[in-house]
Amino acid sequence: MTATAAPEIRLPLWRTITGFAVLGSLVAVLLALAPVYITNYRLTGKVKTLVTASASDTEDVLRQKLIAEARTFDVTALAGDIKITRNSQALDVQVKYIVRKNLGLYQVDLHFHPSARTPLPAAPK
Repeated sequence: MTATAAPEIRLPLWRTITGFAVLGSLVAVLLALAPVYITNYRLTGKVKTLVTASASDTEDVLRQKLIAEARTFDVTALAGDIKITRNSQALDVQVKYIVRKNLGLYQVDLHFHPSARTPLPAAPK
């Protein structure tokens, strides 16, 4: 018995070009959207830090601080987009915003919801 080499399989040129075009398109979309997701990640960290540091502030003051912080990241968050819930144990904050990104032939709306929760000190008895 002699070992025979498997025949070499070559893809047609059009398949190779199409494959690279699809791969290139995916990389282009990734590069276009990555800054938006990085900004959201950084804003989420700032929201958590701000909520922890401002747990004793009133809701209006906290809301204004969050709006100002969002502006530093070029994010448009209105007062109605920020939900603040305070009970006896914790302070919950949710910020909702939309980023519209134009990808040439297609426009996409990216919805983000950074949130933070911090425990409140127990009330003295």
